[in-house]
Amino acid sequence: MEKLREKISHLREESNVANERADSLEATVKQLMDERTEREQEIISLQNRITRLEEEAEVREKQLDDAKEIQKNSEASLNESDVIMKKVDTLQEKYDEVEIQLRESQKETHRLDLENEKLNRVITQNEKDREDADKRYDELYEKYLKVKEDLDETIKALDDI
Repeated sequence: MEKLREKISHLREESNVANERADSLEATVKQLMDERTEREQEIISLQNRITRLEEEAEVREKQLDDAKEIQKNSEASLNESDVIMKKVDTLQEKYDEVEIQLRESQKETHRLDLENEKLNRVITQNEKDREDADKRYDELYEKYLKVKEDLDETIKALDDI
């Protein structure tokens, strides 16, 4: 009789542990989903920034091409040529800066994509773990009901004696 009680107590403890683990996994999944949402928003923001930088780079490149064309076709004095050269140099520097920013943004986007994939794998694993925990909980609960039924039958049999 005492062993049966101990076994029931043990099954209850296992059930409680399984419930706690399931709750913990649910919290982890929620946290990971929140992080994933944040990452997706950050990716969208960076993609928008990349688009703006690419557009700006195109504008700067056109300005640079225009400045170079003006320089070639200019028959102005040496001073005007110097001014134009300075503008071309300035535009070239700005273009180089924008190009560097674009590369950095692309690297960041790639890093975020990799991190997003990693988080998706973690979420998938946590969902699988939760399903396993739920399945284990269901098995333990069925065992508990069977043991309880056996105990009730034993108690009834003892009462009948």
